[in-house]
Amino acid sequence: MVKFFSQYSSLLVYPGLALSLSMVLTYLCLIILPRLGFIDKPGGRHIHNVIVPRGGGIAVIGSFFIILALYIIGHPGVASSGIFWRFFWPGLVLAIIGIIDDRFNVKSWIKLLAQILVVMIVWMYVPHHITILGWAVPPFLTFGALLGWVIIIINAFNLIDGLDGLASGLGIVSSVCMAVWFLLIGGHRSEAMCMLILAAACLGFLRYNFYPAKIFLGDTGSTFLGLVFAITGLSTVDKVVTVTSLLLPVLAIGVPLFDVVLAIWRRSARKLLNPGAGGIMDGDQDHLHHRLYRKNKNQTQTAFTMYLIGCIFGGIALLLLALGDSAPVIAYVTLLIAVLVMIRQFAVVELIDSAILFQRGFSKPRKGILVNMIHPFIDFFMIGISYTVVSMSWTGHFQDFILCLYMFVPVALVLLFSQVYRIYWLRAGLSSYWHLALAIIMGSIISCFFVYIFQLDSLKVDYKIGDRCFFSGCLVFILLNTTLISLERFLLHYGESFWFRKMRFQYGVFAPLERILIYGGGLKCRIYVNYIYCAHRTEQPVSVVGIMDDDSVLHGLRVYGFKVLGGVEQIMQIYEKFPFDKVVITIDSVREHEMDLLMGFCHKTNIQVLHFGISEKDLKDDPVNIISSQNKP
Repeated sequence: MVKFFSQYSSLLVYPGLALSLSMVLTYLCLIILPRLGFIDKPGGRHIHNVIVPRGGGIAVIGSFFIILALYIIGHPGVASSGIFWRFFWPGLVLAIIGIIDDRFNVKSWIKLLAQILVVMIVWMYVPHHITILGWAVPPFLTFGALLGWVIIIINAFNLIDGLDGLASGLGIVSSVCMAVWFLLIGGHRSEAMCMLILAAACLGFLRYNFYPAKIFLGDTGSTFLGLVFAITGLSTVDKVVTVTSLLLPVLAIGVPLFDVVLAIWRRSARKLLNPGAGGIMDGDQDHLHHRLYRKNKNQTQTAFTMYLIGCIFGGIALLLLALGDSAPVIAYVTLLIAVLVMIRQFAVVELIDSAILFQRGFSKPRKGILVNMIHPFIDFFMIGISYTVVSMSWTGHFQDFILCLYMFVPVALVLLFSQVYRIYWLRAGLSSYWHLALAIIMGSIISCFFVYIFQLDSLKVDYKIGDRCFFSGCLVFILLNTTLISLERFLLHYGESFWFRKMRFQYGVFAPLERILIYGGGLKCRIYVNYIYCAHRTEQPVSVVGIMDDDSVLHGLRVYGFKVLGGVEQIMQIYEKFPFDKVVITIDSVREHEMDLLMGFCHKTNIQVLHFGISEKDLKDDPVNIISSQNKP
């Protein structure tokens, strides 16, 4: 017990000192900084309503370096690693520019130049020759990767610092996660101590920074947090880079990174939609914390929600570490599911902007035909994936050029000569997919036949594969080709014809012109959905709250992407739960009793009732001007 305490007592003593010192320095900053003009006024993108001192990151920086120096003095062996100076010199440059910015608001390009200088200093302390997945990376590419990594992490924490206690709280979560990680892998005790000291310094500052905040980190503190995590993340890479060593630091600081990725995605899409919009460096109020705050109007709840998301990312990072060798598939599948859920739940704004961009870009065949031009390259890539999977199962590698030739060329030629690239896939029907699948299957069978004739004997001699293994591989090759190539077409078709409508009609990011309840879930309902999609595609979107149908079998189910909320007998309950402005009847006939209920309710609530019909007009009897204005003389 005594041995255990003596070995691990430093993990508690030095963070405890950092916590105490941070609280003292933060209290001093509260007194001194406002007198020096370090204040943050309300307004603009800020959500606070009173003047708050900023630049409190000085307290975090001071306590971090003072206690880290004491730790190194008490452990002389650590000093030889140079860990203190690895943080100190770049941190000093960043702290100076941060203090100046918190006082005088430095221009963004000056801050970017300072950050580049910081990267050049960090470059002195990292290996210049590294290997990524077995590939030796040239030094100039290493510097480029380092430049992107450090600048992105620095600005990720700077962008996330928009809510009381958010950046400092996430700093605690990320620090603890990385400390546990370093202790588990062993050999990185000094890095673990750095993370624990930083977590304690952030905790001491959070005492005054949590809602309602008495002081802000400012750029001084938020950029420093990003720098420490960027440098510490490099400690896991060393000279040999694996997938796990790349993912672990990314997940440990997952929330700020996810937010900055969304910001780049969102601002790029909006710039393409509107050239007059702000650029990537221009701020907005659509960060993760802004969205959560608009939803619950509670800063404390928003902060704890963000902390929880950070803990989930950290937990996945530790799961990846624990299962990386024994069950890597489980770890990576868990990560993929978590990322997809995060995008589904928190990237609605970006998905809508992308859907609008997608729809505008490919709404006309002349633009959409560009997609058809890249289909052969996508298909050949998919065939390459299928070949790699089968070849690895047969031979243990994918470098057999002759085998690749026999498996790749026949199916590629069949696709080229089968007319599948003359189909406009953004408006394809079921017959087109059948034609595609038939071409893929025939081509894959021909490829497997050539391998059977010319390569089977050598496969049996060189790799000892039997007939069952060979035919199983051929079946996998056929299924993979058919699935991957067809799935790409389906996703493209789905994105253009359904995804955009779903975003427009079911998510209230834009204020809708009117909320519609569709009465009738038959075929005309689908036609009506297509109609309003086309009618409003260039306007502010309408919102479809759901479908009302008197067939009780459909109640609670989804029809054409919308939930059937009930029958006309439940229209009052539907209106109370899902308010609507208009009812559109899409069935040819309504029984008298149901019509009386519907009209009586709509009359009392002043809701418009329309009937959607389909008809043809004879232009001889009823001339209609359908001549495009561009064609008029």
